[in-house]
Amino acid sequence: MEKENWINEILSSTDQIVKVLPSDGLYAKIQSQIQQQKTIETKWVWLAAASMLLLASLNIKMVSNELKSEKKNRENALVAFVTDSYNF
Repeated sequence: MEKENWINEILSSTDQIVKVLPSDGLYAKIQSQIQQQKTIETKWVWLAAASMLLLASLNIKMVSNELKSEKKNRENALVAFVTDSYNF
């Protein structure tokens, strides 16, 4: 019973809460501050995009070169193995 009273007391405490309304000019003030914020110039966006594209291209090129080098090393190892096998 005591637990139920405690729950009811907690729930009834929200009945005393009064809704607070913002001042009339608050929304307009927030909107004007948002509009005043500086935006990023288009040239900087394009520069960032070009930099990312260049970095991605360089990474792809490096991976491609590494794979070619690895393939070449395997071929050389195979040739060396075959050559050593026939040179008793």
